[in-house]
Amino acid sequence: MEAKSIVISVEGMTCNSCVQTIEQHVGKMNGIHNINVSLEDKNAAIIYDSKLQTPATLQEAIYDMGFDATLPDSNPQPVLPDTIFLTIPTQSTLTSKQICSTLLKNKGIMDVKMSSDQKTAVVTFISSIINGKQIIQMVPGVDLNISAPEVTPGTCEDSSWSQASSIVLRLKVEGMTCHSCTSTIEGKIGKLQGIQRIKVSLDNQEAVVVYHPHLITAEEIKHQIEVAGFTASFKKQPRPLKLSAVDLERLKNTQTKGSETEQKS
Repeated sequence: MEAKSIVISVEGMTCNSCVQTIEQHVGKMNGIHNINVSLEDKNAAIIYDSKLQTPATLQEAIYDMGFDATLPDSNPQPVLPDTIFLTIPTQSTLTSKQICSTLLKNKGIMDVKMSSDQKTAVVTFISSIINGKQIIQMVPGVDLNISAPEVTPGTCEDSSWSQASSIVLRLKVEGMTCHSCTSTIEGKIGKLQGIQRIKVSLDNQEAVVVYHPHLITAEEIKHQIEVAGFTASFKKQPRPLKLSAVDLERLKNTQTKGSETEQKS
């Protein structure tokens, strides 16, 4: 499942009723995560599952409703998803299948997998549509879980998942001149799928990243830092992370604050 976004120009809309008609019709189509139609800008911004829809099928759907729909840019943009780990309480009245079904009914949630012990749900979602705090509220009793458990293949949506373990990566980063540079890197990399945490040091000219190797690679992290305008190189080979109790609590607090920030924004 790969989410992409496309903007379609729409001519012929005369009022908000036209806007609602398009949003409701296209929003019900299979594989549509989100649609936002603007009467003022005369366009429709759509986030969709590229395995189920294409820019052409979306354009045709709007055209068939009686509007003139065109594609200014036929190349859709990829939408990077985020991941959250939820702890399922042992006293939960819902089965793992019911939890998966409940979450997958919501717009913006792309995938849900359960751990082999049925105690953790791994939720992949689009943060521009929904955030971690909203997801937690969907299933009574669940809480953030910072561990990366082994996930049973096929538990939900019949998709495979290999063992997930945290990896720590140290990178030498050249080109940083101030704390704005460190904030830029932390902000950009921290939003990538699979990144648990990142700390960039201006004094040491390095970045320490904790990530899930099943979601993102060390090469991709290095590439994304370079895309931001800096030179990055590996200081050490990535290695499995062993967290102390203090580290675990600190990481949990970091994730909780991140969710609260998303909610406020």
